[in-house]
Amino acid sequence: MEVIEIRMDNSVSRIVAGEPVTLGFTLETDGTPPPVGSRLQFRTYHGATFLHASMPQSGATLSHSSGYSNLTITEPQVTGWNPRRTLTFTTDRDVELSKVTEVIGMVYYQPEYEDGYWPVFVQTGAEQAISTRQAFAAKWQDASGGWIYSYDVKVTSNSQPFSQWKFSSAGLPAGTKIYTQPWLDVVHDATEGIIELVTPPGDQYLLEPGKELPISIQLLYPAAAGQAPEFESLPNLMAAPR
Repeated sequence: MEVIEIRMDNSVSRIVAGEPVTLGFTLETDGTPPPVGSRLQFRTYHGATFLHASMPQSGATLSHSSGYSNLTITEPQVTGWNPRRTLTFTTDRDVELSKVTEVIGMVYYQPEYEDGYWPVFVQTGAEQAISTRQAFAAKWQDASGGWIYSYDVKVTSNSQPFSQWKFSSAGLPAGTKIYTQPWLDVVHDATEGIIELVTPPGDQYLLEPGKELPISIQLLYPAAAGQAPEFESLPNLMAAPR
C-alpha cells in the first residue's frame, strides 16, 4: 500500500491544557490493503501525550513507548484503510494564543521503508467553547453475548451560540457498535474505537450558553470485551464547534 497524502481536517485547533482533543484527518492511499508489518507512527512533542487513534476492527495493535505510538498491522487485511481517521491526545502546557506548535508528527512505515512525514499543529490556551458531562444510565446483555451500555451526555456552550457542533469519545474497544441510531449524524460508529456524532445541516440543534442539551447514546460492546467498570463512562469525551 502506498500513502499519497495525509490531510488534517483543521491544521490549527485551539485546545485546553489537560483536556482530551480528537482531531480528524484523511489518509489518502492507493486503496490496496496495508501489508502485515506496516505501521502508522505518532511522535509527540512539547508536552503532548498520545491517547488513541482510530484503527481497524481486527488485525492491528496500538502500542506506546518513549514518546512514540505505533498503530501496527499484525494480520492480513482484506480492504484498504478507511480514509476518515482520528487521533486523540492531551497537552500539559499552555502557549501564547498567537503561537502555533507542532505537537504530533505522523510517519507511515512500510515493512521495509519510511513512507513520509506529516506534522500536526495546534494553538493552545483558548477557553473551552463547549463543555460536556455524562452519566451512566444502565447496562444489559444482548442476544449476541455482548453488553449494551447506555449513557446520558449533556453538552453546553460556554460563551456563544453554536448551530454546528460535534462530540466524540475515543478509546473504546475495537468492534464496539452504536446500538440505537442517535438523532445526530454519525461520522464514526465506534467500530474503530471512536464515536463521533455531528449536527445535521441547519440550526435545529442550537447550543445556547448556559443551557444543557441532552443526548442519549447506547453502545454494544463486543462479547469478547465482557463487562467492566471502565465501560460505565465514555473515555476522552469532548465536544467542539464545527
